Amino acid sequence: MKTSLYITILNALQRNSGKMLNVNLVDYLRGKGLQYSGEEVMKALLVLEVMGKLRVISLDEERKVIELIS
Repeated sequence: MKTSLYITILNALQRNSGKMLNVNLVDYLRGKGLQYSGEEVMKALLVLEVMGKLRVISLDEERKVIELIS
């Protein structure tokens, strides 16, 4: 189940030119009918960041930019 979340996140980023805000990502997932909390998404992003697939940059306490690493 987590693997499908990782793949969905990576696909969402590819469709959005490799960059999007975390809140937009959660909205995208909800639009696909996937009900993940913001905390679950952030945990998945951490795993993907450690794997070297993307980076997460904090704009402020709530907003974060997610970028694919080519």
